[in-house]
Amino acid sequence: MSKDRLSASRRLDVALALVAQSDYVAAIDVARAAISADAEWDEAHFTLGDIYERAGETENAVEAFRQYLILDPVDRMGAEVRLTLLGAAAMRDRLPPDYVRALFDDYAPRFEISLRDRLAYRGPELLFEAVRPYLPNMLRPLEVLDLGCGTGLVGEVFAGHFDAMDGIDLSPRMINRARAKGIYRTLVAGDITDLPADLGSDYGLVIAADVLNYLGDLAPALRAAHARMKPGGLMVLTLEHGDAFPFDLGPGQRFRHHQRAVLEWVNECGFELVSDELGVLRQEKGNPVEGRIMVARAIDALSVMAGNLVSQSDPDQASGHTLH
Repeated sequence: MSKDRLSASRRLDVALALVAQSDYVAAIDVARAAISADAEWDEAHFTLGDIYERAGETENAVEAFRQYLILDPVDRMGAEVRLTLLGAAAMRDRLPPDYVRALFDDYAPRFEISLRDRLAYRGPELLFEAVRPYLPNMLRPLEVLDLGCGTGLVGEVFAGHFDAMDGIDLSPRMINRARAKGIYRTLVAGDITDLPADLGSDYGLVIAADVLNYLGDLAPALRAAHARMKPGGLMVLTLEHGDAFPFDLGPGQRFRHHQRAVLEWVNECGFELVSDELGVLRQEKGNPVEGRIMVARAIDALSVMAGNLVSQSDPDQASGHTLH
């Protein structure tokens, strides 16, 4: 660490301590001093943008986040997401992969405690309940693919109901924690929109628990999953419900999807909808986060072509029941 970077780091630590005390005016001054000590430190610019945003100084926040992106074009800290939420950048069709990877690499050691104990997360349980009626009649051996497997929460909930389970996640550190549980046959660090050859090609069940929230356009992930599934196999997934078509970016930095858009993607990508329920996925700041729990069946190419010749079903006819 250079002398200037050391000085900048110490000043930024002071700025963050002032933020914790809600003294944003003083924090801004100290963060600016940190940048004066090392103007090339991207993290200092991002932190300054965050403080400006907290202080309600939107224009200055936008300027600081843009300066950060000049220094870190791959956007490990998610400045583009912040700019989008501030109305200063166009909405992309997914969150930057490098940002999501860095976010969950950092989150991995406290991931399960945070989700289970603090956020009352129950996505895997809701998915299991949605697919449970179909499990007895599914062809064996049943191979399962866990998209965005994280630390293996889905594997734990579904344990005993499959013959083999593979998992993929952007975060290598999350993968390492899943591997330690001994549930998965194969675990790969990779992108769910471009499944690597290490994974299988004959899955009877694909599970996507709260991973599609980091994608706006769902088509690439749905097509990738369909290409690795048996005809008649099931895909079960959770999504945060949104009212903007086709999707918008929520304040929690996750995409929310409109029901009609999801149904269109499902049909276009070779699936037919089996069930569509509403349920509470987790708590966020004391408030329930409502989502969709959907089951879709993979159909073969001939069925997809035939389906395109008839009118699409009315999305208003989806069940819309609520899971408690």
